[in-house]
Amino acid sequence: MTVQELEKEQTEDLLEYMKWGDQPEHKDLADNAFIAFCLRYRDRVQRICSIIANKRGFDDRVGDEIAEYVFARVLKYKKYDSKICKFRDRDRCIELYLYGIAQNGLSNYEASGKNPFKDAKIETEFPDVEKFIDLAEEELPEEKKTELRKKDEIIKLALERLSPAHKTIYLTYIPYENKLNKGEHYMPRELLKQLQEKLGLSQITIRVYKNQAYKKIQEYLEIYGAK
Repeated sequence: MTVQELEKEQTEDLLEYMKWGDQPEHKDLADNAFIAFCLRYRDRVQRICSIIANKRGFDDRVGDEIAEYVFARVLKYKKYDSKICKFRDRDRCIELYLYGIAQNGLSNYEASGKNPFKDAKIETEFPDVEKFIDLAEEELPEEKKTELRKKDEIIKLALERLSPAHKTIYLTYIPYENKLNKGEHYMPRELLKQLQEKLGLSQITIRVYKNQAYKKIQEYLEIYGAK
């Protein structure tokens, strides 16, 4: 199922699909379920993370980093148990689960005395697919290497049909919405502000450009047969 199809699924089902990621035949479904889950909750999680960070004297940047932490933990541990939900509104239980992770994340942040998250930056160039292949934790079979190279070329071809701004927005967003980057799907607000200033675009326009880029890439992947 595609991300667009999964947007219609119940949230508890998305969490269940994410647990199937260690099964090769269900990996794409699990990855797409995670993206759909992030899209559904990221605004709410960012808002509450900003609130709890501000209450403890931190700025919105820290709130953004805690939001990133929340989704990374959801992806890594997948511990949500729907059986313990006592509310008729099932999504309320999930929100409480996410907010609990946020509180723990902020406590860990305070205890560490330093920023545990990676520096974010605007991306304008494609990552080297060959370097990614070389740095894979396990030796990839030739079939998988060929698939990755083909997909890389198709994405480049699709983005060539759009403006340079579309390319920059896509390349900057993708690390935060791709499981290959350890679940770091969420773009910090500070980075979004930098992107707006660099491109001279509003947040709404950036969102439109991002959606156009994803749509064009999906269109080319379907046409040229890459999964």
